Amino acid sequence: MLNFPALSPIKIILYQLSNNHVIKEAKEDCWINTSNNKLTATIFTAICLLLSPVTLAKQSDSIAVSAGVFDITNDNNDMATEVGIEYRFSPLKSVYNLIPAVGFTVNADQAYWFYGGVRYDFPLNKKWVLTPNWAISYYNEGDSTDLGADIEFRTGLELAYKLSANSRLGVGGYHLSNAGLASRNPGSNSIILSYNFSFGGFK
Repeated sequence: MLNFPALSPIKIILYQLSNNHVIKEAKEDCWINTSNNKLTATIFTAICLLLSPVTLAKQSDSIAVSAGVFDITNDNNDMATEVGIEYRFSPLKSVYNLIPAVGFTVNADQAYWFYGGVRYDFPLNKKWVLTPNWAISYYNEGDSTDLGADIEFRTGLELAYKLSANSRLGVGGYHLSNAGLASRNPGSNSIILSYNFSFGGFK
């Protein structure tokens, strides 16, 4: 497989489509007859590439610390300051370069939650990175919002700026809810600012 340092899957697709042999390979790999339809060939090439692992430049483990506002969209004025720490492992090349992560967050109303999940970096250019993330959490409400269950799912999105070879500053948001596992499922939304330090540098 070709090596595409710091390129998003979309950019990789555009690069691959500029090579005529890729369309032929896509037809063979996907068993699609597209001899008379370049548009169809292009679409199926994109699908094949998206379903194939993308090799990125090596990236080291990192630690992120964050601060923000918990339950910012709650109508009952249950907002609270929150702080967190997250350990992010290096990308798994064998699993589509997903980044495993574990973390802990606590808020000013004595709620806390542990979580573990995955992230995926989409480099927008040499400085900016967009990262969707997903995790499963154990939530203890303390005196904060009752989210209906101990098991909660955390889904979020972060936009980060590369300050140096070893650090990023990001802003993001995430939603915490039990996805209907309990009869009560109000959910919560948080906005956070994070600082991410990599031991070996971001490539």
